Amino acid sequence: MRGLKAPAWTAVLAVVLTLAAVTAAGCGKPASPARSEEERVAEEALRAAMRGDGEAFLRLVAPSFLEVARAEMPEADDETLGAVLLAGFTEDVPYGGVEEPVFQVDVEGDRAVVHVWGVFLDREGNRMDLGEGEALRVPLRREEGRWYVDLLDL
Repeated sequence: MRGLKAPAWTAVLAVVLTLAAVTAAGCGKPASPARSEEERVAEEALRAAMRGDGEAFLRLVAPSFLEVARAEMPEADDETLGAVLLAGFTEDVPYGGVEEPVFQVDVEGDRAVVHVWGVFLDREGNRMDLGEGEALRVPLRREEGRWYVDLLDL
């Protein structure tokens, strides 16, 4: 940089790069508010279900339910058990992805229901706007201080 000595132009360059990084990271949009644990679990469950990831979904299911399910299917590995549980969870979910979810969380003690609507993708990848009246319902149960998907409340 002409006219500036090395220490001065490196400082200017550092400021410019920092501003560029901050602008790119934020893309001019305000930071989205932090999601609650209930919202995160519901979204993770929907995303795992929509990509058919039974093992990831299995990690989100209430331990008390898993205990019963494993007793019913003692020979099943995690992949098989996860696939079976996913089939029940996604029975009425005709979507292939979640783009811009909106959440409403209703908590009562150790149980919660998360309603999710917003922009989803159909099975062909086309964007679909779901209104609040078409929201997906994800029941949750708190066990050992954490929220899990409650498959007994589907």
